Amino acid sequence: MIYAIDTNILVYAYNLDSQLHPRASAFLEEEVLTGNIKACLPYQSLYEFYAVITDPARVEKPVKPEKAKEIIETYMRARNIPKIYPRKSNLRNVLDLISKYNIVKQEIFDAVFVATLLDNSVDGIITKNTKHFDRFEFLKVLSPLS
Repeated sequence: MIYAIDTNILVYAYNLDSQLHPRASAFLEEEVLTGNIKACLPYQSLYEFYAVITDPARVEKPVKPEKAKEIIETYMRARNIPKIYPRKSNLRNVLDLISKYNIVKQEIFDAVFVATLLDNSVDGIITKNTKHFDRFEFLKVLSPLS
């Protein structure tokens, strides 16, 4: 079983002011980085991480862009966490998900994320926002912060 790391796990792990910071950071260090849980990082999670962690409207103390870039580069160099990205089949998978699950409005971004998991044969997701992914019955949803 391979799990994709959702953006919110990364944000909580690096947002020192969040109540969930200790749990998210410990989970990544003790479970993911040790290989106890096989995980991968979609590029989409890294893009969204940058958008959130540098935005004063979304985190208490945003990090400077250069620091956010350094964090992303560290993940990019991490050999034990494969990075995944959309493939040619992504748009077709998104359109199939739209039809099957009645995707509307901002849900499209979760559908693109799920389509990327399908593109890369990833079985599950590690997230705090389980309600965003529960509808996809083929996806194992792991919520270490609940």
